[in-house]
Amino acid sequence: MDELNDKKLKALLRDSKLEMPFSDFEDKMMMRVKNELNGKHSILKNLRLSWLFFMLGSVFGLVASLVLPMFQFELAGVDIRSLRYPIMALVLFVIIWQLEEMIKLTMRQKKSNKPG
Repeated sequence: MDELNDKKLKALLRDSKLEMPFSDFEDKMMMRVKNELNGKHSILKNLRLSWLFFMLGSVFGLVASLVLPMFQFELAGVDIRSLRYPIMALVLFVIIWQLEEMIKLTMRQKKSNKPG
């Protein structure tokens, strides 16, 4: 009786053996997993750099729009002091617009990194 069960178990195990579709299937799959993890780390690094350069650009834009009118010169026949408020409005518009896009990008990235 035990010998019959052993033979049936061996036959069942032999039949259930999983064959890989290709000889290097496991290696390719592990490489894909590794590349995906590296890609996620790269995206996080790039997102942090984006925030850093956004902040630096915002500070530069604000400083330039405040300091530029202090100098006395003309640009295409127009006194630069008269362009102070339109330039500041443009800089603030771009900063707010890009801030919104950076926040959306960060939220999208956090949602895609959630386990689940």
